[in-house]
Amino acid sequence: MAIQHLRIARPVTDLTQSSQIYCQGLGLREMGNFTDHQGFSGVMLGAEGLGWHLEFTLCHTHPIRPSTTDDDLLVLYMPQQPDWLARCACMDDAGFQRVPSFNPYWDLRGVTFMDVDGYRVVIQRASWPPAR
Repeated sequence: MAIQHLRIARPVTDLTQSSQIYCQGLGLREMGNFTDHQGFSGVMLGAEGLGWHLEFTLCHTHPIRPSTTDDDLLVLYMPQQPDWLARCACMDDAGFQRVPSFNPYWDLRGVTFMDVDGYRVVIQRASWPPAR
């Protein structure tokens, strides 16, 4: 049985800000949202044809501070150099901060970006699955 779709859900401190920078930086768009559903509000971001989407949530009754580690990563693969450079520029323009990767492997062919909540995104200049 194959998984048909992946949702990556993360609590954030500001839904609007997170939505804006991820849409601008990764070229995503809002695919849905909800407001004060049993104390939670959220937004889903994705793009046509992707097998995954991001969901950012905010709990109004018991706010939680996102708790990340330096090795919690969302890794996106872009094999073509021009596309990779353009995506990295979009991440810069969106307001992500470039940071050294905790695992030096990701710095060999990629760039690690961090958002205001400490979540990290690697734009990797490679294809998946990797060539053998």
